[in-house]
Amino acid sequence: MNNTNVEQILKSCQEDLDQTLALINKHGSFDNIVPYLTKYAIIRSCGTIEMAFKTVIADFCCYRTKKQIHTFIQKQVRDNSCNPSYSNICELLKNFDENWKKDFKAKINAHDNKDKFMTSLDSLVAARNEFAHGGNPKSSIQDIIFYFQNGMQVIEILDSVITR
Repeated sequence: MNNTNVEQILKSCQEDLDQTLALINKHGSFDNIVPYLTKYAIIRSCGTIEMAFKTVIADFCCYRTKKQIHTFIQKQVRDNSCNPSYSNICELLKNFDENWKKDFKAKINAHDNKDKFMTSLDSLVAARNEFAHGGNPKSSIQDIIFYFQNGMQVIEILDSVITR
């Protein structure tokens, strides 16, 4: 990845997910702690993908710009809550550069794992929203790790588009 800050954010989350999986394996899947650990993993992974996609865009746009641009991007991109769905990523890209959106969509559509990417992002957002609204997500820790790893690939594609 070109954005080393985002690369570190993703790596840190992957390490947390690996440790969460190890704890779940240690306690056994029927232990009372497992639902809490799984919900933590949902929030951690979805939040990380959200932060990563916004950071890739914001960091690029803030490089060598005036204080006013930094302030605007901080308020409108970094601090703005936005589910990391494919459509939200495309919408934010379009708000900066229509070609970024076109290039991103073309790279995603050309990828062999396109369907896995879409399903993973949708599933991660749905699990987070279900939990956030008082529900009980059915995703396992293995599901969450799978969704996150696919989300990381989406971020890598985004990074390759933005850094041109």
